[in-house]
Amino acid sequence: MPIGTQLKGTFSLDPYSCQSGTLIATQLFNDGIEVVRCLRARDGNERADLVKDEAEAKPKPEKEKEKEKGGTGKQKGKSGKSDKKAKLEDDPWGAIPVDSPFAKVGNLKDVVGDAEATADMLIQKLKLCEEVYNFNKDDCMPEKEGKRLTLLEILAYWPVSEQKEKDKEKEELPMKKKNSKVAGATGSGEESRELEMSSGAQSSASSARANALQLIAAAVKVVKSNAFRTLIHKERSPMDALDGEDDEPYLEPTWPHLELVYDLLQKLLQTKELESTLATEAELDKRFVTQLVELMETDDPREREDLKVLVSRIFGKFSSFRSTVRRAIQSFCQRAVCLEHGEAPAYGLSEVLELLSQRVVAAFSSPFREEQKDLLTQVVLPLYKLDFLSCFHSSLKDVVRLFCKKDATLIKPTAQALLRYWPQCASGKQTIFLGELEDLIHMMPAADFKAIAAPCAHRISSCCISCHSEVAEKALGIWRHQPTVRSTVQNCRDDLPLIVSRLYSNITQAWGPNVMSRTMDVLKNFMEADRELFDNCSSKHRKQGDDAEKRESIRLKRWAKLQELHDLAHPERQKANRSREPRKAQNSGRPQLTCNQEVSLKQDSSCAFSLCWDRTDATPKKNQLQLQALLVNTSGKIVEAINSRNLTCFQSAVRLTSRAPQKNSKEACCGTIWATMDLLPVEIAMVLLVVTASNRSCLGDIAHDMALVVDFNGKVQLGEILAEPPPDAKMGLLGALRRLDWTSWNLLPKVEWATCEHFTDNPEMFSRVIKEAIPLSLKKHRGQASFVVMSKGSVADCPTFPAKQKVFLGMGWDFYSDENLHVEVALVCLTANGQHVSTVCGGQSVNGAFHTGDGALSAGIFVDFDALAVEVSVAFLTAHVTSEDFGAVQQPHCTAIDVTGREILRYMMPEEKKTSTGLIMARVFWNEFYDRWNFQALGNYCTGRTWSDSLEYMS
Repeated sequence: MPIGTQLKGTFSLDPYSCQSGTLIATQLFNDGIEVVRCLRARDGNERADLVKDEAEAKPKPEKEKEKEKGGTGKQKGKSGKSDKKAKLEDDPWGAIPVDSPFAKVGNLKDVVGDAEATADMLIQKLKLCEEVYNFNKDDCMPEKEGKRLTLLEILAYWPVSEQKEKDKEKEELPMKKKNSKVAGATGSGEESRELEMSSGAQSSASSARANALQLIAAAVKVVKSNAFRTLIHKERSPMDALDGEDDEPYLEPTWPHLELVYDLLQKLLQTKELESTLATEAELDKRFVTQLVELMETDDPREREDLKVLVSRIFGKFSSFRSTVRRAIQSFCQRAVCLEHGEAPAYGLSEVLELLSQRVVAAFSSPFREEQKDLLTQVVLPLYKLDFLSCFHSSLKDVVRLFCKKDATLIKPTAQALLRYWPQCASGKQTIFLGELEDLIHMMPAADFKAIAAPCAHRISSCCISCHSEVAEKALGIWRHQPTVRSTVQNCRDDLPLIVSRLYSNITQAWGPNVMSRTMDVLKNFMEADRELFDNCSSKHRKQGDDAEKRESIRLKRWAKLQELHDLAHPERQKANRSREPRKAQNSGRPQLTCNQEVSLKQDSSCAFSLCWDRTDATPKKNQLQLQALLVNTSGKIVEAINSRNLTCFQSAVRLTSRAPQKNSKEACCGTIWATMDLLPVEIAMVLLVVTASNRSCLGDIAHDMALVVDFNGKVQLGEILAEPPPDAKMGLLGALRRLDWTSWNLLPKVEWATCEHFTDNPEMFSRVIKEAIPLSLKKHRGQASFVVMSKGSVADCPTFPAKQKVFLGMGWDFYSDENLHVEVALVCLTANGQHVSTVCGGQSVNGAFHTGDGALSAGIFVDFDALAVEVSVAFLTAHVTSEDFGAVQQPHCTAIDVTGREILRYMMPEEKKTSTGLIMARVFWNEFYDRWNFQALGNYCTGRTWSDSLEYMS
């Protein structure tokens, strides 16, 4: 509750008042006691004690006084305790710790009769309150308590408005004029005396304004130093945001001081003499108001409520700040929509929208201007896209309804925005959208509903067959309203067969009894709206059902025939798949690790992962499995892959060796991947362990009884992950290392299979695992291959590029000097035997590639790999300096970007100066085994001024 509403008395510190000092001091003393008592009575227990003290302070009859005199010792003890508490409340300064700096400044109670001394002492105390203390540590306790009591004292003795005194003077002025007329002219002495009094009043007003400015500026500095800070937010995952309000929000530790600071600002805004010019001079300006609105992002609900009251009062008091408040609210909402999770405000939208509804939109007059309509369409309505809509939906709904109530032409664009932002999977948001759409349909004129009837009917009918019963009941409830059904039939005659078909499917497939009963009611309403049209739609539905059954039976017969032909052509596979006898697994002595149950790893240690298996009867020994390690960064992207063609990365932090584990009970082993966790960069968040087949066949045809053996430092046995591949699996995920903090890692055993041959072709399987470990990563980044940390000699498998789409191969550099040097970039295409086919350079183009032109600091080539000549098997990306050498070139680098703008490859050469004139940066070559292009970072310097001079190095 604001401090101003708790005051029961007012007092004046006007130095020109004619009241005696004794009366002023007495009034100040009584009012100060009342304010302090009200402030300290906020807690429920203290409020009860305050009511009890007030009851005891009332005059009592003589009989009760006599009973108290003869009371017991317990009553005397209570009375003594109450007296002590009242003494503390009467004088907050007396309770300030002596060893704190706040006790060195005098007591405001001693100078209460002197307005100038009171103002000076208030300024001194306000300067001391600018110091901010750390409440996360148990130090400076006397200073913290002294600051709290000083703020209480400042609130108790803060000067109140002088408007009442001025009103009394205005009332007495006509009476003085009337008396002067009755008395007649008394000479020029009286008139000169009145002129002197008026001039004195003007000078006193100017000095009073200067004193008020100084005091207000000191109070504003206290607010800035205490309130304007870096907000600390509680860590929340995207799933936590969907749960609505947090049951245990993060409470601001400095709230004992911050609450009183906000009460001081509330006192300041209640002063009637505070106008916009004076506020701006005291730095209570537009920037101050903007920062105040941004503070609503705080996690503490108490602070958000106080900030809402303060901003509302500023909006009503200062007309010059209203546009600032409106722009700040607009920026707050747009940040919530545009920024990603972790950067967008997670709290405060409800309070901001309440301000927007009660203050900003309520002040708009009809008809709306274009910028006012844009506030709805570009700022308010996009908030429906947010995942945590349920946290602020009530306030958002009030804003939208107020807009539509004031201007009926906004109902149609509002409904169109809801259809555009309609959620596809979130059932909670679908229920909210259905309720909003129903209200808008009831408010909408018939002419406007005709334009959006078809998309509305499509959305409602798709929600009617939802598996979530609440969504289906809400959607069916819209069509239980007969006027809405009649409007739908009138405007959606072409779409009615689809609507009726979906409603019929509900009768046979819905599992909820309420959904089935409501579906029957809706079908009855549609039949009553247009009986002939409904019968035609019903007959079409029955015919479509019969046709679907016929197509399904034909499809099953064709698959059965294909299975017979396959079994005749591959009898050995049929025997291996269907009649394989399970072998008795040999015990290796290692403990078995449970799938999806994390295992803690020792800090500063290295782990060895070895893949072992038993061969099948029909598999030749030359067929092997491959163990790969995929490194994932904090964004969820796969930035490096360790395999037989790329043996190490990050200075051997992860490497592949041919070592087999000790006490191996399996028939075969494909090597060991070593991972030294403390050598990995901080941005590496996961390491995924993947198994593939070396001959592009199914894993089940090569091996059975797989085991991923995990050891500490190659000696200490941790356990093994057992896995049996299904017959059609070609790739499997057997485990993942997950980073917890700077030095701690956990091992998560996983057994998941995929039918694709390469990890770049199936990011969905890895996306699920990455989402569990890194919930803050974006969906579009999870599992996507983006090899942006390549080192010299490393090889990366390019994703399968879509047909007829180009890839941009670019190269960039910088210069050590200001000389204008020219670097020529070329793409030299060769055959598998090293024979030259074509070259793209200097703005030229060939079939399947064209040069964008050499720039001052970069150049690039667009390549369509499908359109290149058939004999092209390798292409070298080269650069040559035409005038100087590479000693003047700073850090050359190359990159590959697909047509969507996603960077899939990047190689940056180390900082070194060479006297060579040519550079073979990288090569792109065709990998026949995986049927895809590979990229290898070379970084080899050579001689020659053009690509033709360096052709022998490439051959």
